[in-house]
Amino acid sequence: MQNHQFIHTRSIKRLITYGATAILIFLSTFFYTEHTLDANRAKLMSLQAEILTASNEMLMMRRNEKDFIARVDSQYKVKMEDDYVHVIDSLNAINSAIQTHSIDADYEPQVTLASVDDYYQKFIALSKVVLLIHGEGGHDGLIDKLKDKSLILEEAVIQANNPRLDELTLKTKDLMYHFFSDFDEKVQQNINTNLSQVRTEITNNSNSPSLLQAFNKFELAFYELQRAWKSFGYHYDEGKLGDLRDTIHVLENKLNTLFSEIPEIIDEELTIYEFYRLLAGVMLCLAVIAVLLYVVRRTGKLERQLIRAREQERQANKAKSAFLANMSHEIRTPLNGILGMTEILSDSKLTAIQKDYLSTINASSQTLLMLINDILDLSKIESGHLEICPHTCAIKEVLFDTAALIAPKAQQKGIEIVVELDHSIPDYIKADEQKVRQVLMNLASNAIKFTEQGTITFTGRLTAQSASSAILYFAVTDTGIGIDEDKQAHIFDEFKQENADTSVQYGGTGLGLAISSKMVALMGSHIELKSAKNQGSQFYFEIEFNHDEQQLIQENNIAVTYCAEHPDTLLIAELQRFGYQLDLIRDRNELTRQRAGNNLLLIDDPITLHTAETDFPNNKLIYIRHNSAKVDIHSDNITAFITAPLYGMRLNNTLKAAYSNDYQSRPVSPSPNQISDKQILIVEDNKVNQQVVCINLKRLGINYLIANNGLEAVELYEKHHDSISLILMDCMMPVLDGFEATKAIRQFEAVHHTPHKHIIALTASILDDDIQKCFDSGMDDYLPKPFKRDVLLEKLDKQVSLLSEA
Repeated sequence: MQNHQFIHTRSIKRLITYGATAILIFLSTFFYTEHTLDANRAKLMSLQAEILTASNEMLMMRRNEKDFIARVDSQYKVKMEDDYVHVIDSLNAINSAIQTHSIDADYEPQVTLASVDDYYQKFIALSKVVLLIHGEGGHDGLIDKLKDKSLILEEAVIQANNPRLDELTLKTKDLMYHFFSDFDEKVQQNINTNLSQVRTEITNNSNSPSLLQAFNKFELAFYELQRAWKSFGYHYDEGKLGDLRDTIHVLENKLNTLFSEIPEIIDEELTIYEFYRLLAGVMLCLAVIAVLLYVVRRTGKLERQLIRAREQERQANKAKSAFLANMSHEIRTPLNGILGMTEILSDSKLTAIQKDYLSTINASSQTLLMLINDILDLSKIESGHLEICPHTCAIKEVLFDTAALIAPKAQQKGIEIVVELDHSIPDYIKADEQKVRQVLMNLASNAIKFTEQGTITFTGRLTAQSASSAILYFAVTDTGIGIDEDKQAHIFDEFKQENADTSVQYGGTGLGLAISSKMVALMGSHIELKSAKNQGSQFYFEIEFNHDEQQLIQENNIAVTYCAEHPDTLLIAELQRFGYQLDLIRDRNELTRQRAGNNLLLIDDPITLHTAETDFPNNKLIYIRHNSAKVDIHSDNITAFITAPLYGMRLNNTLKAAYSNDYQSRPVSPSPNQISDKQILIVEDNKVNQQVVCINLKRLGINYLIANNGLEAVELYEKHHDSISLILMDCMMPVLDGFEATKAIRQFEAVHHTPHKHIIALTASILDDDIQKCFDSGMDDYLPKPFKRDVLLEKLDKQVSLLSEA
């Protein structure tokens, strides 16, 4: 198959090479032409934009001129100066571009620049007169000066007590008011006459020097203001204002060519460039079409061979999936024995520290199981067969379990594990627990892999909920090496890591994030990332889950005394969640016999532990140690250890076991009245797995028969079908596999009209095709290996009434 693919690939490469060479020649010509046209087009468009900018800047100059005259505010003068500089710079750039492109237009660059400068200089001259008249901000100008002198004169006239003088002064002020309103020169003549009369009246009838002095200053202020207004211009076409208007009209005529005619010329040039571009594009298309027609005709001859090669590739993928399924079976079968025996051993007579070692074995086995699941899930994703199967899920336990799986490695590295749990999260929801666990575990594995110091934080939070569902937020945050921003978009791709050095230094396949991203997408969400190089990473997502009816069982009859100077709020919340009667003591001196009673004592420091060992020898001591603690506490008086913050059911089971003396022994032999007359047929070729199932059934007081292969199972069933209530059927066995054995049993039931017996598949494969094959052969349910005892009991309780009978 590989030789055929190589031949087809070589033929296609040769054909593509010939076609690509021809197309590259056409493309080179096209792109050179395109580049030249684009360069000229860009320059013309830049010139067009520069002209528009200059036009806008010129408008701003006019606006600032008018605003300054109207408001007498120096900020507009400053803006005018800035606009002048910008306009000059823009015109210089425009003039250079016009010369470069040889644009033929009736436009005189140097004359235009001179006109702009002349306009600005005349504005500066005008602004000085305006400020002289009005003052800065409308204050302290000649107008205010005249008003002040008028008030001083008025006071002096009142003191003189001369009615004639008072009348002349008032009339003069009124004439001045009318003059400065309409600037009538006849009124000015009357003002001159009145001023002479006032002076005569003061000279002839008053001996007050201050009055004459006040009049002289008043008269001087009037003539100063009158001369300033005349310099400014009594009307818009007079004085400096008239000069400015004449200048701007000349300038506007000069700029009209620049702002109107030249843009039209540029538009015409751009139209020509567009035509050339279109022509070049059409020629390229025709050339490419000709080449492609040739390639298509030649590739038609290879079509049949390519289809055949594709079919061979499909068969190869199918063989790969079969190999993965078989590999999964071969690995999961002994792994089921490890996990099963670990679970059984945890119920035997062990010390607290032995239990802790056993927990580490279990966590490592679970990690291995997670890696196997990654490989199988990749195969499922490639084939599009990965499905989400929601069921009852203790979602808080998923978060605690994930933290527990990386806890041993975190302890080795001295990394602190933090769990931030919103206790308003429902205890049970409908979720595909395996998928959620796998996503969180992949994120946690990355966190512990790329973090050498600091903390790893697991966050679970309720963001919203309704009567039927809840939206939960999950996050895994670390203080590790972080990810460059430009690499973050690619880390969710298959077999991709940040860079080659990351793979060499830290290992890994680059599958975890890709699989997790696809799983979260199937659950209706997406994983997001916040990270910076050398500042850690945070992976987070939100998923909506349906509520579940199952309720948490409360332990209301167990009293717990928790003595800690700095109590763990998460531990307190967990104790309250499970319904323990909690007595919290913050000062070890308050731990008395009366308060301790017969309670379980939870202690988190060696000093309090030593005191409790001496003062309360009859109480059961549970020592709380943090996962990152470097020093182990060894004492025969400790009933159990609790590792913070790995709480949840671990905490609950530990306290219940300590309360019922489970850490010493747990009798497993059922009493005679517990033995059921019903039996379970165990069909399993692996002796270790037989032992795991048998021990669990024996603990429940359930009888069983063992068959080592499918043929033995059929023979035993035909002989004992009346007493067999349920069959646990392994799928892959010698002599006769589980599928064929199930078909034979169903055929026996049909021929002899015997009741339908439930058959649960024990399969080490979790591929959807294999699971469907179980149901197609006549099985009623399946139990993937490795399985937990609780899952086995749940399946048994669901199918038959053996547990209630036992």
